[in-house]
Amino acid sequence: MTPPRIVGARHWQSVAAALGAGHVVAVPGDGAYQLAVLPAERASITALGRRGMGPVDGDPLRMVVGRRAQAVELAPGWSKETSILTVRMWPGPLVVMVPAAGDVVSLSMPASRPLRALSRAVGPLVAMALRRADGEPVRDPADVADRFSDDDVVCVLDGGTCRGPGPTVVDCTRSPPLVRHVGALPQSYVEAALMMGNRRRTWFKRRDAPERR
Repeated sequence: MTPPRIVGARHWQSVAAALGAGHVVAVPGDGAYQLAVLPAERASITALGRRGMGPVDGDPLRMVVGRRAQAVELAPGWSKETSILTVRMWPGPLVVMVPAAGDVVSLSMPASRPLRALSRAVGPLVAMALRRADGEPVRDPADVADRFSDDDVVCVLDGGTCRGPGPTVVDCTRSPPLVRHVGALPQSYVEAALMMGNRRRTWFKRRDAPERR
């Protein structure tokens, strides 16, 4: 079995080319290395997931975006609460679950720059965080390469060791939004952002209201 090649961060454009050709790649993400692929090839990632490779926190596959406009295009029916959270916390370790075309999609604009750069270059990506058999995240590029052949994953983008917990997952299909999984962002941060955002909206409504006589 030939392992996937590990490439340095300065060669990220070759990783983008591999994605454009329909291959699965591994990229450093928030808290763990991620498998990433274009949406049309998502079956490839799902098959690897069935072999016990992920995801790291039990959440479904995610769509990763590099720009806010990509997220809005994928799920145009955002609530005001979703906008409040993403404006304050993207890029960052926040996943929002939002309605999209009669379904629910999990979206993130990760703090990890390599993953964002790839998404800006080739478009939204389907991503899956990798975990070990004991449930711990896969944080090292060499560990990723040891787990796959180059038939499964064509290359690993070396971003060093991933640190910290994974992203916090917030269900924005309901109001008020519900924190489904606490990761790098504490639940109190999410609640405070929503409270401050709603207070600001109320203040502007009062300010713009016509005076009574």
